Amino acid sequence: MKKDKIIKFIIVNLITFTRIMGSIIMPICYFNGSIGYFALFVGLIFLTDFIDGKLSRYWKVESFLGSLLDTVSDKLFALVMIAMLSYEYPVILFVLILELAITFNSLFAFNKNKNVQSSKLGKVKTFVLDTSITIMYLLIAKELYGSVLPNNIYKLLCDYSSNISYILIGVIVGMQIVTLADYNKNRFKEMTTFVSLKGKKLKSFKEIWSMLSNRDFYISNKDKSLKELLYK
Repeated sequence: MKKDKIIKFIIVNLITFTRIMGSIIMPICYFNGSIGYFALFVGLIFLTDFIDGKLSRYWKVESFLGSLLDTVSDKLFALVMIAMLSYEYPVILFVLILELAITFNSLFAFNKNKNVQSSKLGKVKTFVLDTSITIMYLLIAKELYGSVLPNNIYKLLCDYSSNISYILIGVIVGMQIVTLADYNKNRFKEMTTFVSLKGKKLKSFKEIWSMLSNRDFYISNKDKSLKELLYK
């Protein structure tokens, strides 16, 4: 990999990694600061999910490593966001339970050597979840920016923010249920799709690193089972 590509590769994955670090410190910020500023912090972290993806494609540095980091950071960020928001809306614990069910479903699929790539429906669910949760946090933080809004709009936010939040929770739960059902249906069909790994040997660290960081390898194999690619 050329020097400029290495630098771009590092930058993109560092941006993704900030989402992991942000998720880790989110509880500290929540319990030791203003809920309003915490909500803005959540919004900023959420933006990194758009930045790293667009940069990786624009700079042509997509990789399995970036995909793995993105998946882990998205899942961790979503779970922490939901957990923190449950202090404001206890009913959102249903969202947390369903998101954990989707997470364990993916881990089980990986363990069984099935494809754990997100479906189009799964990606839509993630976008709806992250966007809805971020909107709910911004509604909580309305006192921070309310002074720049027209009085009638700010009054509407004050009067209906809870109603909007509960509608968003309903939309999220619906998307999660449909996504979980879709994952189970598709992975049941894949039960005989991928070969058994019994008797195969794990590749060397050098081979795995090359596989994880190489863009051409990622483009050629991104629809395959990652676990299967780790063995020879």
